[in-house]
Amino acid sequence: MSPDEPAAEALRLAAISPDRARVLATKAEQSARRAGDWAGVSLANRALGVAAFQLRNLDAAAGYLRTSVSTAQRARSPILVAEARMSLAATLVMRGSPGRAINEIDSAIEDLDGLAAARAMVQRATILQAMGRDDEALDAFRHALPRLRRNDDVEWQARALSNRSLLLTARRSFPAAEADLVTAVELCDGHGLDLAGAYAKQNLGCLKATQGEVVAALQLFDDAAAAYQRLGVQVGSLLIDRGELLLSVRLVAEARTNAEAAIRVLQAQHRDMHVPDAQLLLSTVALVQGDPQTALTAAGQAVRSYGRLHRANGVALARYAQLQAMVAADPTAVPPARARRCADDLAAAGWIVPSLEARVLAGRMSLDRGRPADARRDLALAGRARFAGPADRRARAWLAEALLRRSEGKRRSASVALATGLRIVERYQATLGATELRAHVSGHRGALARLGLRMALEDGSARRALAWAERGRATTLLMAPPQPPDDPVLAAELADLRTTMTDIEQQLSRGRGAGELVQRQVRLERSIADRVRRLPARPGAPPTRMPAVRDLGAGLGDAALVEYLELDGVLHAVTVVNGVARLRRLGSAGQLADDLAHLYFALRRLTNSATTRTVGGAGAVLAGIGQRLDELLMAPLRSVLGDRRLVIVPTGVLQSLPWSLLPSCAGRAVTVVPSATLWHHVAQRPAPAGAAVLAVAGPGLPGADAEAAAVAALYAGSRRLIGVAATVSTVSAAMDGAAMVHIAAHGLLRSDNPFFSALLLADGPLTVYDLERLARAPHHVVLAACETARLHVIAGDEVLGFAAALLLQGTNTLIAPVVPVPDAETVSLMNDYHRRLIAGRSPAEALAGAQLQARTRGVIAGAAAAGFLCMGVGLQPVPLTVP
Repeated sequence: MSPDEPAAEALRLAAISPDRARVLATKAEQSARRAGDWAGVSLANRALGVAAFQLRNLDAAAGYLRTSVSTAQRARSPILVAEARMSLAATLVMRGSPGRAINEIDSAIEDLDGLAAARAMVQRATILQAMGRDDEALDAFRHALPRLRRNDDVEWQARALSNRSLLLTARRSFPAAEADLVTAVELCDGHGLDLAGAYAKQNLGCLKATQGEVVAALQLFDDAAAAYQRLGVQVGSLLIDRGELLLSVRLVAEARTNAEAAIRVLQAQHRDMHVPDAQLLLSTVALVQGDPQTALTAAGQAVRSYGRLHRANGVALARYAQLQAMVAADPTAVPPARARRCADDLAAAGWIVPSLEARVLAGRMSLDRGRPADARRDLALAGRARFAGPADRRARAWLAEALLRRSEGKRRSASVALATGLRIVERYQATLGATELRAHVSGHRGALARLGLRMALEDGSARRALAWAERGRATTLLMAPPQPPDDPVLAAELADLRTTMTDIEQQLSRGRGAGELVQRQVRLERSIADRVRRLPARPGAPPTRMPAVRDLGAGLGDAALVEYLELDGVLHAVTVVNGVARLRRLGSAGQLADDLAHLYFALRRLTNSATTRTVGGAGAVLAGIGQRLDELLMAPLRSVLGDRRLVIVPTGVLQSLPWSLLPSCAGRAVTVVPSATLWHHVAQRPAPAGAAVLAVAGPGLPGADAEAAAVAALYAGSRRLIGVAATVSTVSAAMDGAAMVHIAAHGLLRSDNPFFSALLLADGPLTVYDLERLARAPHHVVLAACETARLHVIAGDEVLGFAAALLLQGTNTLIAPVVPVPDAETVSLMNDYHRRLIAGRSPAEALAGAQLQARTRGVIAGAAAAGFLCMGVGLQPVPLTVP
C-alpha cells in the first residue's frame, strides 16, 4: 500500500460514511506527518474537512480544509491545492461567505482540467445557486454533467442533479426537476451513496410539496430523516421544508416546532445562509397562530440575519415583513414614520411597488389616528407618481389619491380616481399581446377595484357593487384574443414539443430514463413561452364595458344572474332578476377553501378508487358539504331566484365548484361564467353559418373510440377523428369554426404553467398555445377530459387555463369536468347529454338532466356526472343538424 492510499480511501468515504472516514483520516494524517508526506497530510485533512462538513460541523471543516490548502502548497501540488479549495469553497458558502467562496472556487478551476474541473464546476454552480445567480448556476450544471457521465462519476452526478432540481423546482419546471431527482435517487441507491440519496429524497419531497402532493412529500421527508438519523447527521433545511409543508396544511403547531428546531440547528452549525429563511418561517407561523410578539421577534431576527449576509434586497423585504408583523401585533403602536422609513428603504432597494404600498400604509395609519394633515402628506407624496412612470406605479399612486379624496368625504371624486387608475392598467394591458402577460398585469387592478367595491358595499348599492366587481374580474377574456402570426418557428417548436413529449412517454413506459428528453421539453416550453410573450398587441376595440343592468336583464329573459363577491373574508351576492339588481350579504367565506378541498377529495375517492366502504363515506361527505354550501350560497337568495335558470359568476375558490352538488342546483339549468360582462358579450355573438360537428378520440383511453363513434352517429354529416388520424394539426383544422366539437381524451392540467395544459392527441398535446392559433373558435365544445374545466385563478378573479382559453377565443358554451372522471361512467353521461341537446334543450338544461339521470345509476355514476360544468352562455340551444 502506498503512503497516500489510507488518506485517499478516507477521502472516498467522507461523503458516504463520515464517521468511518474520520477514524481512517486521523490515522492517515498522523502517519503522513511522521513521514513528511505533505501530499498525504493534505489529503487526510481534506477528508477530515469533508467529513466534518457532512456532519454539519462547519467550524471544524473550515479549519481542516485551510490546513489541506496550506499543506498542499507545501507539497508543491497545484492539483491538491485546487481540490482542497473546492471543498473549502463549499464550506464558506454555507457559513454565509459566498464572496470568499466564489474566489476560492475560481482559483481552483484555473488549475484543474478533465474530471476534476467538472467537479469544480458543480461546486461553483452550487455556490452560484446559494448566491441567487440561478441562470449562471444552471449553465454550470449543464456544462459539468456530460463530463461527469463520460467519466462515470456517480457521486458527483447525483450531487449535481439533486442541486439542479432545486433550481428547476423554483422555476416550476416540475417534470424536469422530478426527472433529475429520480435519476439521482436511482444512482445513489445503486451505489450505496446513503447521504447523497437522503439529500435527493429531501429535494424530491420539496418538489412533491410544491405540487400539492402532501402525503408523498411527508413520506419522502420521513425517509430522508431516517437516513440522516442513521448517519448521525442533523439537517436544518429538512426542518424548514417540513415546517413549510405542515403550515400549508394548517398543522400550525407542528410547523412551529420545526421552525424553532431549524433555527437552533442551523445556528449551532453556523449555516448562516439558511438561518433567515427559518426565522421568516417562524414569523409567518406565529402570525397564523395569533402570536404577534413571536412573529415580530422572528421578523426582526431575519432582518439582522439578511444584513449580515449583505443581501440588501432581502433586508428591505424582511423589514417590510417586520413592519407587517408590527401592525399585526398592535396597529395603534406603530408610528406612521416607521412605514415611511420602510417605504424609503424599499424604494432605495428598487422595490417600487412595495414602497408605494408602505407609503399608502403610512397614510392609512395617519387617517386612523385622526391626523389628516399627515395622511395628506403621505398620500399626496404617493399620489405624485400618478402622472408619470410605469403603469403599476401610476395605478398605485391613483389608489393613494382615491384614499385621500375618500378621507376628505369626496366619495364621487374618489371613485373617479379609482376609475382613472383602472384605465391606466387597461391601457397597459392592451399593449400586450400574450394572454399570460395581460392576466398577470391585471394584478395591479386589485386594490383599486377592492376600494371601489368597499365603498359600494358601504353604500349598499347593488349596481355599483356589481360594476366594481366586474372591473376586476376576467378582464383578459374581454380583450381581443391573441392570435399568433403564422410563425414557422413557433409552429416548428410546438411540433417539436409534441414529438418530445411522446418520446418521453415511450421511454418511461419502457422503464428507461428520459432526462435529456425532459430537458429538451423544458427548453422548448421556455422558448415557446418567451416567443409568445413577445407578440405585439392585436389591434382591435378596447375591452368590452359592463352592460347596464337593464341590458343584462333583457339578455337574461326569465333567467337570473348571481354574481358572488368577497371582501375582507365576507361573502356577498348581487342578483339580477327582471332587470332589478339586489345586494345580499351571505356570511363568512372562511370555511369555503376547506369545504372545497374535502369535496374534491371525496369526488376523486369515488371516481378513482371507490370500494363498498368508501362509497358510503365519500357519498356522505359530498352530501354534507353540498348541503352546507347550499345554505351559504343559495338559501339566502331563494326568495329572489325562485326556480329560474341561473347564470352564476363565481369568485376565487368558487370558480371550479361543481354546482350540481348543491341541492338548490340539482336538476336546474346552471351555466358558470367568469364575468357577467363576458356572458353578455358572448351571448350577442351570432351562431356559425355552418353546422359542422366533430367527434375526436385521443389515445390511451379505453372508451374514447366508442364514445366518439356514438356521438358522431347522432349528427348528420359529422366528422370523426380517432386513432392516428387524431393529430393536433388535423383536429385543430377541423375545430376551426365548427358548430360543435366533442373530444374524449386524457387531459393534462399544468398548475405550473396553465398555457401548457393540454388534451393528449395521437401525436402529443394540444395546448392552450395551439388553441390561440385558431382563426375561429368552435361554437360549442364538449371535453370528456379530466379537469379541463378547472380554472387557474390569479390576480383576484383573473382566470387562465384550457376552458378560459376557449372562452377567450370565442367559444359560446363549454361542457367539461373540474375533477378527474372515470372513462366508463363518462360514456353514458355524454350519450345522454347529446340526446337531450338534439331534442332542443340548451347545454345547461341538457347537462342538468343528464346529471340527474346519472344519479339513478348509482353513487359513482352520479359523482362522475357532478364533476362536469356548463360554462359560458349555456342557456341558448346549439344550432345543429341531426338525422
